[in-house]
Amino acid sequence: MIDLHTHTRYSDGALSPAALVRRAIANGVRCLAITDHDSVAAFQSQAEEPDTLEASDIDLQLIRGVELSSLWQGREIHILGLVIDPENETLNHLLTRQQQLRRERAARINEQLCQNGITGLEAYLDSLPCQAIGRNHIADFLITTGYARDKQQAFSKYLGNKGKYRTQPQWCTLAEAVEHIAQAGGISLVAHPERYRLSNGKLGLLLDDFQAAGGQGLEVSYSNLAPEQLYRLARLCQTRKMWASQGSDFHSPEATWMDVGKIRGLPPECREQAVWLHPSWPTSETASGQANRHPVSADAGTQSNP
Repeated sequence: MIDLHTHTRYSDGALSPAALVRRAIANGVRCLAITDHDSVAAFQSQAEEPDTLEASDIDLQLIRGVELSSLWQGREIHILGLVIDPENETLNHLLTRQQQLRRERAARINEQLCQNGITGLEAYLDSLPCQAIGRNHIADFLITTGYARDKQQAFSKYLGNKGKYRTQPQWCTLAEAVEHIAQAGGISLVAHPERYRLSNGKLGLLLDDFQAAGGQGLEVSYSNLAPEQLYRLARLCQTRKMWASQGSDFHSPEATWMDVGKIRGLPPECREQAVWLHPSWPTSETASGQANRHPVSADAGTQSNP
């Protein structure tokens, strides 16, 4: 199985990079991409992490990635960057800016919370190992302090589009996200397109602008996606000649419905456009500078999981 969309504790995931890799191996994943939100710290942390892996421990192809938050026509759109260079100066300049925007958003929310007698968010966020602070962290704080029952209530009541403390994000543009991924040698793809709740026409306009900016692919298979939506996205990839990807969007072992590797494979309509067949895709020897006993083949991602 191939999983090209996962998160660690450097954004809003629960696991260290090493723990994520171990879980992926245990779940039968043969190719894994770590794609933290607006952060590549997972690839720069090996010397500092108390929980690290030796090269001989890694029994899969590890792909360096990122998930950039961007704005398109006032909507937040997430762009995956795969096979990037995490040391690229241009990309890291953008990531520093995005992380600052995240901190500023958290500060605005904290100010509103304090005005309503809810204190302690700043200290809570400072205690976390993450580099890219997100609303999920604030939701966890609201749950921990008893102001929200669960994530759903935290977002519907406080943090979502109709929430009491909603703040407008100020991310980079869609074109900037694509450009910076390209600068880092990566392949850019629209992440989980069905989650934006766009009409067919609006999704077409998004993909028009994305491809015009140099965007190359679309995430076709991911968690909580209905079969009819999966095949719709596969046909879009086919007709638009886009590269197709798949990923669980894994965050935490507690969310068993989004576990690493537990996704459907690509439908037959777009298997020949699988992103791991891209000319820029690394070989098993160069994917992460580590041994890989599971080279990726054309049909490696077609396994279906319940």
